[in-house]
Amino acid sequence: RTPLRCAGRFMASAEGEESETQPLTPNRGEERGAGWSESSVLKYGSLGLVIVQNSSHVLLLRYSRVAGGECEGYVTSVAVLFAELLKLTFCCATILFCLEGGPCATLARLKTDIWDRKLDTLKVAVPALCYTVQNNLQFIAASHLEAALLQLLYQTKTLSTAIFGVVILSKSLRCNQWLALCVLVAGVVTAQWSQQGAANGGSKGDMTGVLAALGVSVCSGFASVYLEKILKGDKTSLWVRNVQLCIFSIPLQLFAVWQRDWGKVQSQGWLHGFCPVTWAVVCMFAFGGLLVAVVIRFADNNLKNLAMAIAIILSCLASIPLFNFQPNQVFWSGAALVIASIFLYAWQPKARESTSYLPVQGGEMSSPSRK
Repeated sequence: RTPLRCAGRFMASAEGEESETQPLTPNRGEERGAGWSESSVLKYGSLGLVIVQNSSHVLLLRYSRVAGGECEGYVTSVAVLFAELLKLTFCCATILFCLEGGPCATLARLKTDIWDRKLDTLKVAVPALCYTVQNNLQFIAASHLEAALLQLLYQTKTLSTAIFGVVILSKSLRCNQWLALCVLVAGVVTAQWSQQGAANGGSKGDMTGVLAALGVSVCSGFASVYLEKILKGDKTSLWVRNVQLCIFSIPLQLFAVWQRDWGKVQSQGWLHGFCPVTWAVVCMFAFGGLLVAVVIRFADNNLKNLAMAIAIILSCLASIPLFNFQPNQVFWSGAALVIASIFLYAWQPKARESTSYLPVQGGEMSSPSRK
């Protein structure tokens, strides 16, 4: 099987050059320059991309639902369908670009990884269903909740992932992780309580949005744990895996369009209400997850947690001028608890260093005799 070479081509060449040309006593100025040109740029560039993706996700989604004008009335199920089609096209094009041999080699690779491994491909149907439901629920949540509150509610996926990990994978959580989950729930409840009875949403609309956001977290947590269970040790590339997911998600989304919005599509057309903001949302759904999956390997856990905390703060601050959002002190207290839970959950206490002593014979302890 011909391997996909794009993922590791840059790192392999960099390591090879270092092993051949690195002197025994490198210049510290050159060492710092090389660090900033490679690892540091990749690390902090990844941090910036994750911040932009996480913060812009809820902002764009909320803005597309309340902007009005030419964007008003677009069919959300069609937007999700176009995102899946765009993702499938992009993944196939990436495989074609990275794989030697042209279209024939690409088709042979897809046949080997998808058709010849039918059982493994069928296993992906369950997370594909979860992701399809999750994407549709995100539009429902964004239609009823402010972007800042929606960003906080999305963090409950940590809770659902942890619970499913304990139940399905028999994982064990540390005491600080259980405490972090309790702090997370307290923060989300506090933030939601502070916004109860807002003028734009109302109690019924708020409850619909909250249930939809919690459904997003449950679907995301279950899908990630399920994939971890069935794909443990699997060497399938990211691009082929997403092609497998699209094989199931596109028919499921077509069924959702036919069941929910077929009348609107027939009367208004497929592209009714699609403005630049709508297409930005489509691209975000298509490429957001792929972007995070690619760049996240260059950032450590501390940077990932920092990126999520900054994204929460930016989403809250940007919601003030964009949506006339008016957070109170109770909301900021809830947001602070959610941010604190992120770092508390990832914190790993250092193991105590055990000092081992070698047994010493009694004769060696005695002082030498004087002559």
